Amino acid sequence: MKRLIATAFLVGTLGFLANPKPADAQGGKLKRCLQEAVYSCDEDFQGNDAESVAIRGWCYMIRGVICRVF
Repeated sequence: MKRLIATAFLVGTLGFLANPKPADAQGGKLKRCLQEAVYSCDEDFQGNDAESVAIRGWCYMIRGVICRVF
């Protein structure tokens, strides 16, 4: 009986907690920065050979981290 009361109390307490707000992954400063990073990498490293594609991939990662940090 004590376990049932404790469980009911716990569930009731959790109901009073504020609902977490979901992250806004589609808007804001980070999205614009990432779009600019992709565009600038595409402009800086054009070409379809394997080396250009690999360099462009690294460019996306590096500039994406820079966007996230700043």
